[in-house]
Amino acid sequence: MRALRLVAALIALLGVGPHDARAEDFPARPIRLIVTSPPGGLLDVIARLIAQDLGTRLGQNVFIDNRPGAMTQIAVDALVRAPPDGYTLFIGSAEMTMLPFLKKSYRFDPVKDFTPVALVTSSWTVFAINPKLPAATLPEFIAYARERPGALRYGSGGVGGVLHIVVEMLKSRAGIDLVHVPYRGGAQAAADAIAGQIDMVSMGLGSTRIAESGQLRLLAQAGPSRHPLLPDVPTTAEAGLPDVRMDTWFGLLGPPQLPEEVIARLTQELDAVVHQPEFRDKLVKIGCDVAWMPPPVFAAFIAAETKKWSDTIPALGIAMTD
Repeated sequence: MRALRLVAALIALLGVGPHDARAEDFPARPIRLIVTSPPGGLLDVIARLIAQDLGTRLGQNVFIDNRPGAMTQIAVDALVRAPPDGYTLFIGSAEMTMLPFLKKSYRFDPVKDFTPVALVTSSWTVFAINPKLPAATLPEFIAYARERPGALRYGSGGVGGVLHIVVEMLKSRAGIDLVHVPYRGGAQAAADAIAGQIDMVSMGLGSTRIAESGQLRLLAQAGPSRHPLLPDVPTTAEAGLPDVRMDTWFGLLGPPQLPEEVIARLTQELDAVVHQPEFRDKLVKIGCDVAWMPPPVFAAFIAAETKKWSDTIPALGIAMTD
């Protein structure tokens, strides 16, 4: 008994106990931020912007762990198997709510297998054509395509990606027939559109600088409003197609059962980061903008997006081979 009392006294002296992971103690060591893309892509750039400023506010290093491949399943595996202590986090994107309906073998549920922390930013896609085509606006291109069913080709960054799905949405809503040419990345698709190998391309806002010299004609941006990078390019809603919209969002998530006190601390510091004018300026320069949602709102948003794509993707007839 005396030995037990000595051990108890030592524990009390050292301040070690069952609650040493309290909110005021978090974080006590560096945090790993898992990214589903290789270094250099938009998702990776966003993750590094968040990691730098969030780490400063938390007083700990937030380091990037790039885990591309297997349609994000490698990265998600690493997240869901991590202890729910806040030291392993994940940058989720719009595609996480699409993949379960694109690929039968995809084994993660976007609603049940993550803990939403906060939506941080969003971007959207842009439709562009080779300037030799006789169309100056999206309605003019649609009219031109309707007269040539199956004769025009469009490129995207790959089957099942947002750049593919948004054009399939356009085809469905506008009643046109375009042939899809998938590439391994949006940059290669844009290069072939410039060269005239394909007629149309969908691209991210951050990639549109290649069109500034007139190499491509930007027809419309599929977002909620005109982005500051493209103030003269109308939205699809302005072109009469409000249902053709693709918000490519990015947010912070944790593994299942992340403690409420950890969520609260992360959300508090992330809120401060996201609403700094300097941070928004950095996002705008890469074709994004602030799209803040706290945990409960973000969770409801993910559920709504998942439901939307569960209806939309099968209706479009898009599927990926296992």
